[in-house]
Amino acid sequence: MADNDIRNFYLDARVLYRRLVLDSGREIVITMQAIALWIVLEGMGFPNLVRKFLKIHEMVVNKLLDEADMCLRCVQSVQPPVPAVNMSDMPLTEGLMGGNKRINLMLVYTNSTNVITKVNETVFGSFSIAFDDIIQEVSGMSFPELNVLPLAQDLLEGHAEQAAPCFDAPSAYSSVLPNHTTLGKDEHVPESKRAIFCTFTREYPVQQKELESFLERSYGERCIEKITMQQVPGNEHPSWASIIFHSQIPVQEIMQGRETAPININGKHVWAGSLEFMERL
Repeated sequence: MADNDIRNFYLDARVLYRRLVLDSGREIVITMQAIALWIVLEGMGFPNLVRKFLKIHEMVVNKLLDEADMCLRCVQSVQPPVPAVNMSDMPLTEGLMGGNKRINLMLVYTNSTNVITKVNETVFGSFSIAFDDIIQEVSGMSFPELNVLPLAQDLLEGHAEQAAPCFDAPSAYSSVLPNHTTLGKDEHVPESKRAIFCTFTREYPVQQKELESFLERSYGERCIEKITMQQVPGNEHPSWASIIFHSQIPVQEIMQGRETAPININGKHVWAGSLEFMERL
């Protein structure tokens, strides 16, 4: 690839990344991994998807990102996807391939090791530098400060039982979350219905600023009433936080009627529980 082609390629990737994380409020790391996946697919003989995606409607691009996120979670799973019959399980992505080029989860799954390796190389080798100013603009932190985990680190290290499950639909944290910039405080709803309790490992800590940034991007700048992080000595990291929102809408969208729910913050898996559920434990 000539120097001008490389420069134009990264300019296209930056434009698409900015569009997704700033305009659509998508999660920082998942979006980086999705764009890296599209680049890997190009290396497997598929057309330049990044350039194509720049020319289509934002709603469609967000659905394409959902398909990419589903695909990335499948390649991290120890269980292969169920083969789709008479249809593609990545219909929007396949529709943009043109011609007779077919793509589905099973095709990518059979190349899991190569896909995972190349996605990590692209994210940590190229995008961590090329996108760093956008990351700082969105989160207030640089890429190294986010302590991002490599894709499928547990799987690559042989701990397959900890690999991410392969869902047949986008998860709660991969869907396009509405940006509730006008959420007002609902004083008639008790705190227990406006609060969640989050837990994360000390090995892969989530900082308060990081947590706030994720929630505000997803639910609006004034969505949080109060965050309480676990108090620990200076050389340790907290393993839990409680969040009280002004409205119960974020809680409903995160939990979706469940007692516990996964959240992905910059590649770190966090578990959320409703405060009502935690109080019953």
